[in-house]
Amino acid sequence: MARDLTDERAFFLSTLPAGRRDHWLAAATLGVSAAVFLAAAPFAKVPLAPINAFIPTYQSAVVINDLITAGLLFGQYSILQSRGLLALATAYLFAAFMAFAHMLSFPGLFAPTGLLGAGPQSTAWLYMFWHAGFPLLVAVYAVLDRKEASLRPERRPLLPLVLGWIVATLLVVAGLTLLVTAGHASLPAIMQGNRYTPTMIGVVSTVWATTLIALFFLWRRRPHTVLDLWLIVVICVWGLDVALSAVLNAARFDLGFYAGRTYGLLASGFVLLVLLIEANALYARLVEAHEKRVHSFDILRGIDRAIAAEESPDAIAAAVIQPLRELLDVPRAVINVFDFAAGEVEWLAAAGRRRIRTGPGVRYSLQLMGDIDALRRGESQVVETESLPPGPEVDALLKSGVHVYMAIPMIAGGDLIGAVSFGGETHNFPAEQVNLAREVATQLAIAISQARLYTRIKQYSEELELRVYLRTSALEAANKELEAFSYSVSHDLRAPLRAVDGYARMLEEDYGDKLDAEGARLLRAVRSNGQRMAQLIDDLLSFSRLGRAAVKTQPIEVNAMVEQVLHDLQPDIEGRRIEFVIGRLGSAEADPALFKQALTNLLTNAIKFTRDADPAVIEVGCEEESSGSGPSAIFFVKDNGAGFDMKYYQKLFGVFQRLHSSAEFPGTGVGLAIVQRVINRHGGRVWAEAKPGQGAAFFFTLRRSQEAPRTSAVETIGAANG
Repeated sequence: MARDLTDERAFFLSTLPAGRRDHWLAAATLGVSAAVFLAAAPFAKVPLAPINAFIPTYQSAVVINDLITAGLLFGQYSILQSRGLLALATAYLFAAFMAFAHMLSFPGLFAPTGLLGAGPQSTAWLYMFWHAGFPLLVAVYAVLDRKEASLRPERRPLLPLVLGWIVATLLVVAGLTLLVTAGHASLPAIMQGNRYTPTMIGVVSTVWATTLIALFFLWRRRPHTVLDLWLIVVICVWGLDVALSAVLNAARFDLGFYAGRTYGLLASGFVLLVLLIEANALYARLVEAHEKRVHSFDILRGIDRAIAAEESPDAIAAAVIQPLRELLDVPRAVINVFDFAAGEVEWLAAAGRRRIRTGPGVRYSLQLMGDIDALRRGESQVVETESLPPGPEVDALLKSGVHVYMAIPMIAGGDLIGAVSFGGETHNFPAEQVNLAREVATQLAIAISQARLYTRIKQYSEELELRVYLRTSALEAANKELEAFSYSVSHDLRAPLRAVDGYARMLEEDYGDKLDAEGARLLRAVRSNGQRMAQLIDDLLSFSRLGRAAVKTQPIEVNAMVEQVLHDLQPDIEGRRIEFVIGRLGSAEADPALFKQALTNLLTNAIKFTRDADPAVIEVGCEEESSGSGPSAIFFVKDNGAGFDMKYYQKLFGVFQRLHSSAEFPGTGVGLAIVQRVINRHGGRVWAEAKPGQGAAFFFTLRRSQEAPRTSAVETIGAANG
C-alpha cells in the first residue's frame, strides 16, 4: 500500500505505523529463526574445531553493523528529537563498543590471554555486560513517550548533546572493560578454560531476563511502528543468541557457540537492513511525490495561463481534467459547477480511463454531491455510489468502476461554485491525494470565477459601447440636423433682409427730403436693424460652417499669425492709443484658417472692450505645459478693458450670449462661441478670467508642433483663403 507522504509519520521507521505486510514479514522472520533454533538446540554441545578467523570476522561485522545503525538512528534523532531514539542509538553504539572490547580481550586472538590486560574471566564478563546492556537500553527506548516526535520540534543545538552521549557511552564501556580486566580477580568465575562453570547459569539467566524485559516493554508499546516490530524481532533473536551460545552449549567453539554468534550477527543486521530498505523505499516515494508535485504545478500554471488568456470556464476545465485524473490516479474525475436555482449539477469536463467529455450539457441532482452545507463550509464529502437513489447517473458511475467518490468544494470569494469529484472502487483517499485535489480545486474556483466575471464585464462593456454608439449617433444626427437647419434658415433669411434694406435705402434716397425728422429717424432705425440682422445671420452661418469643415492641421508660427491678424484689424486700431505686447509664442499645430478666425475674434474683442482705456494695453503670450498627448502650450490674450462679472461666466461662450448691451459695445454674441468651437476641434481647452473695469484674460491650449513651420503665416493664410 502506498504511503501518504503528507503524513509526517510516513518518513521514519520510528513513527511509521506497521502495516499488515510488515507484521507478516516480521512473523515469517521469527518463524524461520525459531525453526533454525529448534533444529540446532539439541546439537548445541557438539564440539567443533576452533576457527581462528571466525571471531575477528564476526566481531568486526557486528561492530560495523551497529555503528552504521547507531549513526542512522542519531540522524533520525537530529530531526525528530525523540529521547527514545537517542536511547536506541546509544544502545547500538554501546553494543558496537562492547563488541570491539570483547574482540580485543578474546584469549588467543591477539594474545594468549587477550589484550587490554584481560584475564581468564574478562571476555565472558564483557559478553554478559554487552548482552545485558543492549536489551536494557532498548527497554528504555520502549518506555519513553514517543508523542514528542515531530518534524517541527523546537530546535535545540544537537551536536554537543550527541557528542556528549557518545563520550558517555565510551566512558561506560571503558569503565566496564576496566572492571572486567583490571578487576577480573574480584568477579565470580564463570569460565574454566573454554568451559562454563555452574555460576555461569545464574549470570546468563540474568542476562536472558533482560531480553524478556525489553520484549515485554516493546510488546506493550502500541500501536507498533515498523521500528518497534523489528526491534521485537531483534530482541527475540538476541535471546536465541544468548540461549545457544551461553545456556544450551557447553563451551567455546561448539555448535551452540558458532550458531549463537551467527544469531548475534543477524540481530545486529536486522534493524540496519530494514533502515536501509525503508530509506530506499522512502527515496522512491519522495521521487514519486516530487513528480506529482511537479505535475500539480504544471496544472496550476496551466490554470494561471488560462486566466491570463481570459479563456472560458469550459476551456479551462477541458485543459485541466485529464492531467488532473492522471495526477490523482483515479478511474474517473469530474469538474462540476452548481446551479442552485435549478438544484442541479452541471459537468464542465469529465475524464475516464478511455474517454474525455468536455463542455456543459450533462446535468444531475445536487444530491449526488453529498451535504451541500458541508461543502459550503469547505468540508470534503465522501459518497458511496451504491447508497444513492437508483438512476442512470448511478448506473454510469458503477459501470465506470466508481463505487466511492469524493467531492472537493470549489469556493471563490466565500461562494460555493462547484466541486471536483473523483473516485474508484475503494474508500482509500490518502491525504496527499486529497491535498493535491484541494489545491487544484481552489485554483479552478478562482479561474472559473474570474472567467465568469470577465464574461459579465465584457457583456456590460459591449452593452455600454452600444449605448454610447447609439447616443453618439443620435447626437451627431441631431447636430447635423441643427447645423443644416441653421444654414438653411440663415440662407433663406438673407434674401428678404437684402430686399428690406434695399427698399429702405431707395426710400431714403428718393423720398428722404419729403420725410420729417421722425420719419427719417425711423427709416434709419429700419436700415440699422436690418444690417444688424444680416450680421447675425452671417455669424450664424460662420458658426454652423465650423461643424462641417474638416480640421487640417499643420505647423504654424504663432507670432506671424498674430501679426497677420493685427494687420487685418488695422482699420479698427486707427485713431486709438493701443500698446500691443507680443511675447515669444513659438509654433503650434493648428488649422490655419480656423486658428486665424479664433485669434481674430479674441483680438477684435480686446480692441473693442478697451475703447475707454487710454492707453489700451493688449498682451498676447504663452506658457508651456505638459500633457499625455505630448508638449503643448497655454496661449492667452489679456487686456485692460471693461472686463466682466465672473458670476455670468457660464453664459460667456454661448451663441448670441452677451454680457454687455449693444448700446455699450456692439456685437452679435457669436464670436466667443466660435473661438470655443475652434479650440475644441483642435483638442484644446478655452477659459477666461476677468473683473469688471479691470480687464479680461482669455486662455486656450494647443499642441506644440514637432516640426518647423514650412511657410510663413501670411503665405499660409493666403493659400487657405485662395
